[in-house]
Amino acid sequence: MAESVEWPNRGKTVAPRSKRMRILVVSNLYPPRHIGGYEICCKEAVDGLRKRGHEVWVLTSDYGVRGPEKETNIYRVLAIDLGPGGSHFGGIPTGALARTVGLLRKEVRNFRAFRRIAKAFRPDVVYLWNLTHISVSVGMQAANMGLPTCYYVGDLWLSKWRSDSWLSLGAGIFPGVHSPPSWFVPGLARMVFKGSGLGYTRSLDLRHVQFVSHYLKNETLKAGEPVSRAEVLHWGVDLEMFTFKPETDAPLRLLFVGQVVPHKGLDTALEALRILVHDNKCHSLGLTIAGGSVYPLYVSELRAKVVSLGLEGNVEFVGAVPRERLPQLYREHDILLFPSLIDEGLGMSILEAMASGLVVLGTASGGSGETLIHERTGLVFPKEDASTCAAHVLHLMKDRSLYESLRQSGRRAVENYFEMGRLMDDLERSLQSALVDRDAIGFR
Repeated sequence: MAESVEWPNRGKTVAPRSKRMRILVVSNLYPPRHIGGYEICCKEAVDGLRKRGHEVWVLTSDYGVRGPEKETNIYRVLAIDLGPGGSHFGGIPTGALARTVGLLRKEVRNFRAFRRIAKAFRPDVVYLWNLTHISVSVGMQAANMGLPTCYYVGDLWLSKWRSDSWLSLGAGIFPGVHSPPSWFVPGLARMVFKGSGLGYTRSLDLRHVQFVSHYLKNETLKAGEPVSRAEVLHWGVDLEMFTFKPETDAPLRLLFVGQVVPHKGLDTALEALRILVHDNKCHSLGLTIAGGSVYPLYVSELRAKVVSLGLEGNVEFVGAVPRERLPQLYREHDILLFPSLIDEGLGMSILEAMASGLVVLGTASGGSGETLIHERTGLVFPKEDASTCAAHVLHLMKDRSLYESLRQSGRRAVENYFEMGRLMDDLERSLQSALVDRDAIGFR
């Protein structure tokens, strides 16, 4: 293991169970109405906490909702400004006056929804996941109501929360002014929320924060947020769900799992495959691309690129794969390609593939570098470097001992450091720590 990488020291024992809690989870998106891995992690945490006897309600957005849905203690009622197809509001309009009205409507609706659910449920703790596009003011309202709050942060949103559309409202009303008058947003908020029977504060209670990686914690610290005491709880994998596949004769089946969007680097993967198939005569090598997309035009461009590269017989697009189908998909492949162009929060597919017995080849910047260690848990190549990616695949095809060694070490890493049961122990303990002042909880 690289010296610069800190993995969770979770030991081999199961932590004592915490007392039963009433937990209100708030997330901008929640499966099956989701886009990425952050929301899948949220659902797995909810399911895990419920299995351990805790009562969990979920408050999320109306993204993708087209009519009444019956779900036990899942409330899809928050407005979200993702644009057409997101909220019933259809996103926040442009233009100073229209934008102001749209943001006010969203804020009032979400504040009222949160207060209604919180008063009905009376949670012991509010567990905030991703507040992007629904407003960080939900977290402010929780603190204003005296509710203990805890955050699980899987991307950079907490380092950028001060640029939230509501808090930045003044910039659109005072064009040309770099910083709007300091009195504007607080004064407007107090006026609106007082009339709505709601409270307001300009701060988040960040005493109990969990980050999915050291990278995200460090970026949030660089942004000036008081999270030096925050925990880093790398995500975990259910080893009973993602089982270790038997050794295969030759690693000929490549796999990509994730959102089919430009920043995931699929152009690099296709170029690497072209090098392998046409320049190195690996004609039987195949790549499966599994994942949904919010950019249909990009998917069309990728399909056209497959044709232009002469790879029609080597690439298969299977679209979004149901969660329960993923373990079998991993078992049907040998190498996971993770060619991301961005600094990832962590990279859930890396851990799932390692647990399943695939060798991971990918970029390792951001949080993904905390799980993908070159020649320890996989092989690393620079962003957009298709030649090195292809060379790594060839190396694994020729060196069976290296391939098997990386498969085994990847699985051991997940078993020892990234197992779901141990993560749930840590989540329970961390949530319980947010209840130190529970006797002071009160509803206004």
